[in-house]
Amino acid sequence: MKSLRLFFLIPAILLCAASCQIGEVWPGDSGDGFTASLESQSGASRTTLSGSSVLWTEGDTIVVYKSASTADSHLFALDPADDGKAKGHFSEAGYEEYYNSSCYAFYPASMAGSVSGSILTVNLPPVQYYREGSFDRNANPAVALSDGNGTLAFKNLCGLISVAVNTSEAISEVKITTAAEEALWGTGTVDMNFTSKPELVMDKSVTEAQKSLVLKVYKAGDDGQFVTVGPGSTVTDGTLGGDTTPTQTFFFVVPAGTLAQGFTVTTTTTTGKFMQKYAVAKAANAIERSVCTVMPGIDFEDESEVEIRTDVPNKAFYKDLFADAGTNLSKYKTMPIVSYLNLSYEYFYTDSYTNSYNETEELEQAKVFIGSDEDLNGVLLYPDGEPRFRALYENGGYSTTHGRALWAGGRQNIRKFFYNGGSYVGSCAGAFFSSRGVIDNDYSSTNGYLGLWPGYVNDTNIYDIYPDYIIPDDSPLLKYYDFGGDHRVAQVKHWNGPYFAEYAMVPGTEVLCINDYPAYKYHMLPSVIAYKPSIWSGRVIPSGGHPEQYPDGERRDLMASYIKYAFDGVGIAKAKGVLHNGEVRRMTKSTTDDDPAYTKVGDKQCHHFVFALPEGARNICVRMESLENFNISLHLAEGTFAFKEDAQYKVENTDKVKELKFDTLPSGTWYVGVQCEDTPTCTLGDYGGGKYSGYQYSGNVAVLNGAPYTISVTWE
Repeated sequence: MKSLRLFFLIPAILLCAASCQIGEVWPGDSGDGFTASLESQSGASRTTLSGSSVLWTEGDTIVVYKSASTADSHLFALDPADDGKAKGHFSEAGYEEYYNSSCYAFYPASMAGSVSGSILTVNLPPVQYYREGSFDRNANPAVALSDGNGTLAFKNLCGLISVAVNTSEAISEVKITTAAEEALWGTGTVDMNFTSKPELVMDKSVTEAQKSLVLKVYKAGDDGQFVTVGPGSTVTDGTLGGDTTPTQTFFFVVPAGTLAQGFTVTTTTTTGKFMQKYAVAKAANAIERSVCTVMPGIDFEDESEVEIRTDVPNKAFYKDLFADAGTNLSKYKTMPIVSYLNLSYEYFYTDSYTNSYNETEELEQAKVFIGSDEDLNGVLLYPDGEPRFRALYENGGYSTTHGRALWAGGRQNIRKFFYNGGSYVGSCAGAFFSSRGVIDNDYSSTNGYLGLWPGYVNDTNIYDIYPDYIIPDDSPLLKYYDFGGDHRVAQVKHWNGPYFAEYAMVPGTEVLCINDYPAYKYHMLPSVIAYKPSIWSGRVIPSGGHPEQYPDGERRDLMASYIKYAFDGVGIAKAKGVLHNGEVRRMTKSTTDDDPAYTKVGDKQCHHFVFALPEGARNICVRMESLENFNISLHLAEGTFAFKEDAQYKVENTDKVKELKFDTLPSGTWYVGVQCEDTPTCTLGDYGGGKYSGYQYSGNVAVLNGAPYTISVTWE
């Protein structure tokens, strides 16, 4: 059994600034070495600041490359007289020719790699070290260009994230682990031919270790013993001295563009206690170059006795499949696989089908995914941002104009649906829409795409053809059907759908089907792929062809296999938090509060909690109280998530207060499941004067915005 100590949702990260501040540039003195300034990290962080400039520290060193060769470089040290100043001088006798040369410079020297042409290699460390009120001075890389005047205006390559922990415990280590396939440390490159802003590009080959970045809060002293650093210096039995609970703030230097798909923060104390928090996927959480992203304060709660499984997929959804046949997409209101697989199903349809876009006319389309007062979350999401359906299906049609018709908010909610665990299947336009863009096309025209598969597709520019699909022997689709034993599906309709010649550029991409069509350039290239970026996300399956409307045979089974593989790829179940003896947790917040850890439960959704029951516990009571007129069930299981079908104990009735009482239970980790049994009444049909068709909710629509409750556990 795979396990993880604890993941639960924290409020979304707040960006404290949208732009950076650039340190002042001073005229150099070509005969007296380099004059250098550093770039401030914008935001609520406090580095070693004086006004808006970052100060130099004695011992700082830079590497200067006089030409595009690593051999033609030299290390320069800061003049000790400039310690604590914004203006630093770097010089050394015998190297005066560097001051008058066009050159590249890198800070700190300890992170510099080789240079070849204009490409400079950077080595980000896997471990950073605490520095009170600031970041590790040896972890924040910066580059500068000089045209021979001896002036170096350094610019940052990374951004910051600050983690504030409210605790009197002495913290020894804080770790950030990304949910995406992205490196938080390791080798990267920067093209020194930049104009205003340098860009650090990390190596695309990412190991599991590179997804975690460690900040050591306690350093070893000269005698090899650990010494206390950070707020307070007196530690007794692992607790900082003082009468109040201090807020300890820790700064990480992180590559720009990372963390948007969610991450965990693990805090460990000197006595072995620890806590984990999970930040949800959110585009606004992406680290920006030279900006400090600030995480809301976290109250430390010891979770060292709790162990959470990470091998259990989410099972609680409102329905199986939602289909989008909206603006500029093909006009199918259902698919044969719905009845074939006995799926619970809803859809949205509009009669708009022109390769154009009108923002006013498409308000109804955007509201489906963005939400309204009646449903603040949009149709795909629960109030806490978790997926409401197992999978979303996107029809063929015009991908770019459809994406724009969803508006930025609708596209972002689809991304949230995916990164929080819902799967995505798309045919033709739906496949284009799931990617970053189209190779050999105007990338600016694809700004309405989702990027769930973070690669670029190939455009066929050919219509009404019927290639065979070869299903490779290692294709996971063969788990569901054998396709006549020859692993081939004949005559699958294509209508200008994409193919995936560059699939290997995205590590982790699976080839599900290959085109067999000798008359065209995509012969023997992938026609269907799959990608799942993390255990938390769903699986995306883009298909170049159209098997969705075949009523029988292998082409229908092909579509069914897409759906089954998508369902098997939903994200894992998550725990909202740890229940402590005697504490009452109030789950009463709404979507707009942006605090998923304490948000109300949705229709057929199951919230999960855990508690560590000690040896000898007696008179145990798990209590749930519904705070409004909703029917919410209570489940309990030992050692696994307490979904309805897995619970060993349950209370399922219409009482507002539900309790599970025991004289005793085995010690260890117990899981509590809280599931809302109410749903709105759904009618599928036409509305809006016949312009729209699909789901219409009535009856108990209040549940769309969540059912509030409290949950607690007590024992003696």
